[in-house]
Amino acid sequence: MIAQPSKHKIVAALCAVALAGLAGAGLLFAREDTAPPKVEAQHVLTVPVAGVPGKEIDIQVYTFPPGSAVPWHIHPGAQEFEYELKGTLMIEEDGKPPLALKTGEAFHLAPDVVHRGWNPSKTEPAKIYVVRIKPVGAPLAKLVAPPADENASGPASEAYPGVKP
Repeated sequence: MIAQPSKHKIVAALCAVALAGLAGAGLLFAREDTAPPKVEAQHVLTVPVAGVPGKEIDIQVYTFPPGSAVPWHIHPGAQEFEYELKGTLMIEEDGKPPLALKTGEAFHLAPDVVHRGWNPSKTEPAKIYVVRIKPVGAPLAKLVAPPADENASGPASEAYPGVKP
């Protein structure tokens, strides 16, 4: 007998397809040279946290092309654990100087912290593995206005993959 996929797995698969479509939509159209490169998101897995009702684990891999960035945002109610697979990613939290996360290094971000990330390299992509423990149904990210004391050291950002302003 062949096991039937659960509704949760089907929904997760559909979400992955939707995110891939959102992330890749810009690849189908010509873009102006002045537009920053887009960060790509690859959904890996979303599963409930065993024994913790209302919480789920969401895993993504993000690829930051050279010079790319994501805007200031939060992860509502979510803890985020990051592991740098390749390159260097600059992570900036509101009120703190940017932190360079290099290949093989890990970082933890507390829930609802205003932050952004960017790839400072002009030639090499950065790739990061991200695990979030979040409330079921909460968005992965919510865009926020830049902090009043924004450090202008990072590049402009185009969008956060899969998140509408």
